[in-house]
Amino acid sequence: MIKPTIPAVAVAALCVAAPVLAQRLAFERSLEQSGPAILDVSTVRGKIDVRAGAPGRIVVVGTVTIRTGWDVPANAAELARDLVDHPPVELDGNIVRLRPPSEAAARRAVTVSYQVEVSPDTQVLTSSESGATAIDRVLGAVTVRTQSGAIQLTHLGGTASVTTGSGAVTVEGVAGALSVTTSSSAFSGRFLQGNLRVRTSSGAVDAELVAAGDADIETGSSTIRLRGLEGGLAAVSQSGRISIQGVPGKTWDASTGSSSINLAIDSGAPFNVEASSRSGSVKVSGAPVQGAVSKRRIVGAVGQGGPLVRISSGSGAVGITVADAGASRF
Repeated sequence: MIKPTIPAVAVAALCVAAPVLAQRLAFERSLEQSGPAILDVSTVRGKIDVRAGAPGRIVVVGTVTIRTGWDVPANAAELARDLVDHPPVELDGNIVRLRPPSEAAARRAVTVSYQVEVSPDTQVLTSSESGATAIDRVLGAVTVRTQSGAIQLTHLGGTASVTTGSGAVTVEGVAGALSVTTSSSAFSGRFLQGNLRVRTSSGAVDAELVAAGDADIETGSSTIRLRGLEGGLAAVSQSGRISIQGVPGKTWDASTGSSSINLAIDSGAPFNVEASSRSGSVKVSGAPVQGAVSKRRIVGAVGQGGPLVRISSGSGAVGITVADAGASRF
């Protein structure tokens, strides 16, 4: 159960004389938390910043910015002050909901951003049309949705799911499975410990895994670059280059329509290989292949054989380099 400990507090407005600068007001709510909680935050243009704080407590700071423009109501300042006096903070059992203004006039008048400190075990759900989202050191599951805002996730202790249209996605440290779906955004990930799934139409994928998770990556026309992969691989790009480094713990399957594929596999890792290109060269270097080797196709075993490494390109070169772990990193 969650209950308020401090009523909504209006903080002094930061009013400036210059008309080109927006005026800002703020409110704060402090809530006691008993048991696991869910934070559900939604904004239109406002930023969302969530980070872990003290256990058993949620602190909400809302910033109300008075907008400028032809469609802003004449009483925008009055609407902003009313919003500060009556913040859109809803309590429903163990769920805390933070929302943009419910009235259309107030939405035109102001932008509301949220900065929230939560108990570390809180589950977090956020949604924004164009505001940036940042979430840090939360242990509960995280779900983020935006249309065009940038997303930054750091040091998460659970699973994370991201869906965005065109906002860049940056992730540093996730203990659980991570799923990212974008239309045209780039994805960059570091210190990923669980399974990784990425779907993007035109955004590049660049990620480093630090545990034996599987990677399932699909792009339309962008590059895929993975390092430290020790699990299974399913990588598909219509026209982007694919570069993978690691040890095949399960089947590796990579294909591209018109670009090159380069794999760097740590020496001492045995595997079976099926590599082909319709019009590009195919090569395995650093270790002998026991099997059939030709200019366009290689089928055989490296070492004693092991998980299958199957790669194919329509018109790009295909290469597998077997080397020491340090030397084989891209």
